[in-house]
Amino acid sequence: MPKVPPALQPVFLQFTEGPTFIARAIEGIEAGLLNRPGREGWSVRDVLVHLSDAELVGALRFRMVLAEERPTLPVYEPEVWKKRLHYLWRSPEAALSLFQQTRFGSAELLAQCALADWERVGVHPARGEMSVGDLLQLYSEHAMEHAAQIGGLRS
Repeated sequence: MPKVPPALQPVFLQFTEGPTFIARAIEGIEAGLLNRPGREGWSVRDVLVHLSDAELVGALRFRMVLAEERPTLPVYEPEVWKKRLHYLWRSPEAALSLFQQTRFGSAELLAQCALADWERVGVHPARGEMSVGDLLQLYSEHAMEHAAQIGGLRS
Protein backbone atom coordinates (compact mmCIF):
# COMPACT_ATOMS: atom_id res chain seq x y z
CA MET A 1 0.00 0.00 0.00
CA PRO A 2 1.43 3.41 -0.93
CA LYS A 3 2.47 5.64 1.91
CA VAL A 4 4.87 8.33 2.96
CA PRO A 5 7.83 6.93 4.93
CA PRO A 6 7.48 7.71 8.66
CA ALA A 7 10.61 9.88 8.71
CA LEU A 8 9.17 12.05 5.91
CA GLN A 9 5.61 12.38 7.23
CA PRO A 10 6.25 15.72 9.03
CA VAL A 11 7.98 17.06 5.92
CA PHE A 12 5.10 15.85 3.74
CA LEU A 13 2.63 17.59 6.04
CA GLN A 14 4.63 20.84 5.81
CA PHE A 15 4.78 20.38 2.02
CA THR A 16 0.99 20.08 1.79
CA GLU A 17 0.52 23.09 4.08
CA GLY A 18 2.84 25.33 2.03
CA PRO A 19 0.01 26.97 0.08
CA THR A 20 -1.83 27.74 3.32
CA PHE A 21 1.25 29.45 4.76
CA ILE A 22 1.63 31.54 1.60
CA ALA A 23 -2.07 32.47 1.58
CA ARG A 24 -1.82 33.55 5.22
CA ALA A 25 1.33 35.55 4.47
CA ILE A 26 -0.48 37.64 1.86
CA GLU A 27 -3.82 37.92 3.64
CA GLY A 28 -5.01 41.54 3.63
CA ILE A 29 -1.89 42.70 1.82
CA GLU A 30 -1.66 46.29 0.68
CA ALA A 31 -1.63 46.80 -3.08
CA GLY A 32 1.63 48.75 -2.86
CA LEU A 33 3.50 45.69 -1.66
CA LEU A 34 2.80 44.00 -4.97
CA ASN A 35 5.03 46.58 -6.64
CA ARG A 36 8.79 46.13 -6.85
CA PRO A 37 10.71 48.27 -4.33
CA GLY A 38 13.35 49.11 -6.95
CA ARG A 39 14.82 47.82 -10.16
CA GLU A 40 16.62 44.93 -8.48
CA GLY A 41 14.47 44.09 -5.45
CA TRP A 42 11.74 41.52 -5.07
CA SER A 43 8.10 42.44 -4.49
CA VAL A 44 5.41 40.22 -3.06
CA ARG A 45 4.15 39.80 -6.64
CA ASP A 46 7.63 38.64 -7.72
CA VAL A 47 7.74 36.13 -4.87
CA LEU A 48 4.32 34.72 -5.77
CA VAL A 49 5.19 34.37 -9.45
CA HIS A 50 8.55 32.82 -8.52
CA LEU A 51 6.76 30.32 -6.28
CA SER A 52 4.44 29.28 -9.10
CA ASP A 53 7.31 28.90 -11.57
CA ALA A 54 9.50 27.05 -9.07
CA GLU A 55 6.62 24.75 -8.25
CA LEU A 56 6.24 23.86 -11.92
CA VAL A 57 9.93 22.96 -12.03
CA GLY A 58 9.53 20.95 -8.83
CA ALA A 59 6.53 19.07 -10.21
CA LEU A 60 8.57 18.18 -13.28
CA ARG A 61 11.52 17.07 -11.14
CA PHE A 62 9.31 14.79 -9.02
CA ARG A 63 7.82 13.23 -12.12
CA MET A 64 11.16 12.77 -13.87
CA VAL A 65 12.69 11.01 -10.86
CA LEU A 66 9.67 8.76 -10.40
CA ALA A 67 9.38 7.84 -14.08
CA GLU A 68 12.95 7.80 -15.39
CA GLU A 69 16.25 6.21 -14.42
CA ARG A 70 18.62 8.78 -12.85
CA PRO A 71 17.42 11.72 -14.95
CA THR A 72 19.31 14.98 -15.08
CA LEU A 73 17.12 17.48 -13.25
CA PRO A 74 16.38 20.84 -14.84
CA VAL A 75 17.85 24.00 -13.32
CA TYR A 76 16.90 27.64 -13.65
CA GLU A 77 18.07 31.09 -12.61
CA PRO A 78 15.38 32.89 -10.56
CA GLU A 79 16.71 36.38 -11.34
CA VAL A 80 16.75 35.66 -15.07
CA TRP A 81 13.25 34.20 -14.94
CA LYS A 82 12.01 37.24 -12.99
CA LYS A 83 13.23 39.51 -15.75
CA ARG A 84 12.57 37.50 -18.89
CA LEU A 85 9.25 36.03 -17.79
CA HIS A 86 7.86 39.47 -16.94
CA TYR A 87 7.12 38.97 -13.25
CA LEU A 88 6.45 42.69 -12.94
CA TRP A 89 3.29 42.35 -15.03
CA ARG A 90 2.04 38.92 -14.01
CA SER A 91 -1.09 38.35 -11.94
CA PRO A 92 -0.37 37.58 -8.27
CA GLU A 93 -3.78 35.91 -7.97
CA ALA A 94 -3.09 33.63 -10.93
CA ALA A 95 0.39 32.86 -9.58
CA LEU A 96 -1.00 31.88 -6.17
CA SER A 97 -3.63 29.67 -7.79
CA LEU A 98 -1.05 27.97 -10.01
CA PHE A 99 1.22 27.41 -7.01
CA GLN A 100 -1.65 25.89 -5.03
CA GLN A 101 -2.85 23.61 -7.81
CA THR A 102 0.63 22.42 -8.75
CA ARG A 103 1.54 21.74 -5.11
CA PHE A 104 -1.65 19.77 -4.51
CA GLY A 105 -1.10 17.76 -7.72
CA SER A 106 2.40 16.83 -6.60
CA ALA A 107 1.18 15.94 -3.10
CA GLU A 108 -1.47 13.68 -4.58
CA LEU A 109 1.17 11.95 -6.71
CA LEU A 110 3.60 11.56 -3.81
CA ALA A 111 0.93 10.14 -1.52
CA GLN A 112 0.58 7.25 -3.99
CA CYS A 113 4.28 6.35 -4.10
CA ALA A 114 5.49 2.98 -2.95
CA LEU A 115 8.12 3.11 -0.21
CA ALA A 116 10.86 2.20 -2.71
CA ASP A 117 9.92 5.17 -4.91
CA TRP A 118 11.07 7.59 -2.21
CA GLU A 119 14.66 6.41 -2.72
CA ARG A 120 14.68 6.94 -6.50
CA VAL A 121 17.17 9.62 -7.53
CA GLY A 122 17.78 12.20 -10.17
CA VAL A 123 20.97 14.17 -10.68
CA HIS A 124 20.92 17.91 -10.15
CA PRO A 125 23.86 19.56 -11.94
CA ALA A 126 24.79 21.65 -8.87
CA ARG A 127 23.42 19.60 -5.95
CA GLY A 128 24.28 16.11 -7.14
CA GLU A 129 22.02 13.13 -6.49
CA MET A 130 18.60 14.01 -5.12
CA SER A 131 16.02 11.45 -4.03
CA VAL A 132 12.28 12.00 -4.06
CA GLY A 133 12.59 12.55 -0.31
CA ASP A 134 15.32 15.15 -0.86
CA LEU A 135 13.11 16.99 -3.35
CA LEU A 136 10.22 16.88 -0.88
CA GLN A 137 12.45 18.48 1.77
CA LEU A 138 13.67 21.14 -0.67
CA TYR A 139 10.19 22.20 -1.78
CA SER A 140 8.74 21.97 1.71
CA GLU A 141 11.36 24.46 2.91
CA HIS A 142 11.03 26.61 -0.20
CA ALA A 143 7.45 27.62 0.54
CA MET A 144 8.25 28.32 4.18
CA GLU A 145 11.25 30.48 3.29
CA HIS A 146 9.15 32.57 0.93
CA ALA A 147 6.30 32.89 3.44
CA ALA A 148 8.91 34.38 5.82
CA GLN A 149 10.23 36.59 3.02
CA ILE A 150 6.72 37.94 2.38
CA GLY A 151 6.40 38.62 6.11
CA GLY A 152 9.62 40.59 5.96
CA LEU A 153 8.42 42.61 2.97
CA ARG A 154 5.25 43.45 4.87
CA SER A 155 7.06 44.77 7.95
